[in-house]
Amino acid sequence: MDENRYQELVGNKGLATLLGYETLRDMLLPDLLGTNSNILYWAGKRLARKFNLAKDEDLPLFFAASNWGNLERIKAKRQQQLFKLSGPIVALRLKQKNPEFQLETGFLAETIQNQAGFLTEAIIQNQDPRHGWINILAQLDLTDPIDPALMPTVEPLQLNSQSNSKE
Repeated sequence: MDENRYQELVGNKGLATLLGYETLRDMLLPDLLGTNSNILYWAGKRLARKFNLAKDEDLPLFFAASNWGNLERIKAKRQQQLFKLSGPIVALRLKQKNPEFQLETGFLAETIQNQAGFLTEAIIQNQDPRHGWINILAQLDLTDPIDPALMPTVEPLQLNSQSNSKE
């Protein structure tokens, strides 16, 4: 996705509704996918190739703009990164029976993989429905570099530079 289209979409916040999001994400998709939520993980990875984020700092901005919640890195080691996803939308979704966050998990894994250059997978480590958050653990395999031919070919989105230039 190019930066102009991204800005056009995030600039029209009044057009998005929680009802529309809920209808598609948590009602229609589970009916279409059945019990195979792994498809959402791979769909998240695919989306990350289309929304190729230029910098690590762009992840929380993208999650917020996509209405996926507030993403915060709470631990970072050489091969692991632990994130907390929270906020009103996450708390609301966690009140449902069997909420799915595989789309977000796949997106996070692929984005880190593309930025770091090493195979990366992510899992939902734990969740706290009472306080409205989930933890996502991303694991990098530093022995398995990504083939440059498999890297996204779309121009990276520069979200931080866009937000800084508009202040």
